[in-house]
Amino acid sequence: MSHNTYTSFGFRSVFARLFISVFLALVAFAIAMILLMQLVHNNSDSLRSRAIASQIMTQIDPLVQEAETLSANKQDLQARFVLAVIKKSLDIFDESLHAKIALYSPAGTLILQTENTNLPAQLSTQSSWSDGIMPFSTPTNHHVVIHSQNGYSLWYESRTPPKKRPLSAAFNLFTGTLLLLIIMTAVLWWISHNITWRINQMSHQMAKLGEGDFSVRVSEKGNDEIAVLAYGFNQSAQKIEQLINANSLLLAHASHEFRTPITRIRLQIEMMDMLTSKLNDEDKVKFDKRAAAINRDLTGLNDLIESILLVSRLDAGHAVQHTELVDLRELVRLECQHYPKATLFAEPVELMAQPKLLTHLVRNLLNNAMIHGVLPIEVYLYYAHNQKDATTIPDNLGDAEIIVTDGDGKKSANILKRFSRQKDKDDQKPEPTFAVLAFIDHGTGIPDEKRTDIFSPFVRLKQEKKGTGLGLSLVSQIVEAHSGQIITDTWQGKTRFLVTLPIKQRPLTLEKT
Repeated sequence: MSHNTYTSFGFRSVFARLFISVFLALVAFAIAMILLMQLVHNNSDSLRSRAIASQIMTQIDPLVQEAETLSANKQDLQARFVLAVIKKSLDIFDESLHAKIALYSPAGTLILQTENTNLPAQLSTQSSWSDGIMPFSTPTNHHVVIHSQNGYSLWYESRTPPKKRPLSAAFNLFTGTLLLLIIMTAVLWWISHNITWRINQMSHQMAKLGEGDFSVRVSEKGNDEIAVLAYGFNQSAQKIEQLINANSLLLAHASHEFRTPITRIRLQIEMMDMLTSKLNDEDKVKFDKRAAAINRDLTGLNDLIESILLVSRLDAGHAVQHTELVDLRELVRLECQHYPKATLFAEPVELMAQPKLLTHLVRNLLNNAMIHGVLPIEVYLYYAHNQKDATTIPDNLGDAEIIVTDGDGKKSANILKRFSRQKDKDDQKPEPTFAVLAFIDHGTGIPDEKRTDIFSPFVRLKQEKKGTGLGLSLVSQIVEAHSGQIITDTWQGKTRFLVTLPIKQRPLTLEKT
């Protein structure tokens, strides 16, 4: 596409961002659910062990307090007896619950433990938050530590090793999760595409509207916000199309109707000239001067109407529908014959174009140089392989051909010089892709800040100069209609207008389909 838009599957499109955002949210949700299920599963044994350990600690806590009191009163024998009772109680619990049980002091030192237990001599308070959480891990032990109000700690650990999760369970969990993600991805793709394809279609139609195709419309199906937006777009496009067509039609009709009164005025002047035969010579001279001035003004008015009519045709897209192979050198040569102060340097260039429009283009640029520039005028016609080559004018010229333009047979200063660029045998450059026209006069150039404005309608840098202000605007439209480019700059200290036209035409931008 010529415009800078993204396709419906582009990485930065609404579709891609919506799809990726929700997809990542689903993946995060699935991972969180797996971790939560694993945590609940692993904590089931831990909660059971904690409940049993709390009951044991509740039963032996009075004995622990009594032993602590006896020890404080230096009744060591009685304190040892109480500890033996505690030890016997823990052995009974060990035998019935098949668990490792130990009692630790407030400092974390082992006081006693059941038979064949071999628990750590010093209680460690460090533990990892991830123990038992990872989906496919199996902790090395399941133990809990319960603390009493006096600071004593009870270690409880089941002697039965935790059951290892079979590999099939992990595989089933993985495949189930993957299948869930695939199903959710398909559903999410359908939802995202259903929401965004209409937005993408509307963006394409808006791009066409911006390129000048006011007949574009979008589907208004649905009853959501996008359908309302589509309805508003269609209404706006329809109003714009009606307005443009009405203005173009009005301008075309008005320009056409102006021709009739101009013709009548010319006839009236000719009739008045016949009636002035009886005047004396002095009055006859005055009348002739007035009539000549009126005829010049009528000619200028007629040229203005022709320009307005052509502009209206270009806006309506009717002036460039039919193209043909044009010998551009011959076309420019014929136009340069009418300008004695113009010299043409040309090589044979042919391209597909509308010859009448190119004639207007050359004529308007020559008139612009004659009126607003400094004579003489140099016109260059050559081909180029790329836009960079187009800005460089070749300097290898061939023989000059004198063109006789005056009606009395005198040779004018108008000259055609032909290019004779010789290709080297080893020259493997591709076929030329651009035809370049350069119009150079001896002026000092257009100011940088005005080089864009001069191609707008009715803009003249010097108001005292003649002209309607439509010539360069019309030239710009003709160049654009042929998918070309026109710029103005300074070439070797002189004013230059550079027109670049593609030799192999793309579909003309103003053509109605």
